[in-house]
Amino acid sequence: MRLIKKEKSKIKKYNFINYESVYKSFRWEDYYRELTFFRKKKLNAAFNAVDRHITTQRKNKIALYFEGADGAKQKYTFLELSMLSNKTANFLRKRNIHKGDRVFIFLPRVPDLYISFLGILKVGAIAGSLFSAFQEQALLDRLGNSGARIVFTNSELGSRIKRVKRQLPKLEEIIYVDDYTYRKELASLPDTTHIAEMDPNDGAFMLYTSGTTGKPKGVVHRHMAILQEHLTAKWVLDIRDDDIYWCTADPGWVTGIAYEILGTLSNGASTVVYEGRFDPTTW
Repeated sequence: MRLIKKEKSKIKKYNFINYESVYKSFRWEDYYRELTFFRKKKLNAAFNAVDRHITTQRKNKIALYFEGADGAKQKYTFLELSMLSNKTANFLRKRNIHKGDRVFIFLPRVPDLYISFLGILKVGAIAGSLFSAFQEQALLDRLGNSGARIVFTNSELGSRIKRVKRQLPKLEEIIYVDDYTYRKELASLPDTTHIAEMDPNDGAFMLYTSGTTGKPKGVVHRHMAILQEHLTAKWVLDIRDDDIYWCTADPGWVTGIAYEILGTLSNGASTVVYEGRFDPTTW
């Protein structure tokens, strides 16, 4: 047997070495340096996930690898995610969406879901992601309780929302992302935007409990949660700049947002999105 000795320079250390020693003196404030803040200690979770990277060497790095259910593949750099979500933000501003408004997303795991989510956060609105398997009653519960003004969906899933829309007086518009009119308007909008500077406790996104023990309850996650998502992706998942990470969770649940969008991208890593259902061979 021949032993091969690795060079020290090629051995990577874990991002998190000793829990006990960190726990003794841990303060969230000590890790604010991991984020980028605006003036007066304001921030934006979408800016930290994507836009701060476009002034670095990560600008043209692939941020999102997508494979559709039909096998089609697409790639998006950090710069492209930034510009496309800026267009979404401008689209929402044209509809007078402002800080605190609820804008929901009811889509399968396709790029529009992730781009829309980031764009909603950029205008200071609160994004709500809905699991694509939800049927009419589940949608009615969540869209009604949240007071959502706009929902992004597609022509296939949107029919479920349309059947309950009359019971949703606050829902002003259903946006079909596969509609030519929407695509044309989005393409005409600028790819730069003003990113809302949010207080740390301002709401960024909201998710609902499963509803198995009663009516689902909405929980709002603040913009400052990006620090927890960033650190746990870095420490617990050991996410690094050169990683390509696949989180199999749907963004309709918290894991899919924390580790398929915000935490992974904030660390400058690439995220993989697969639209299709579970299949051992494909996976």
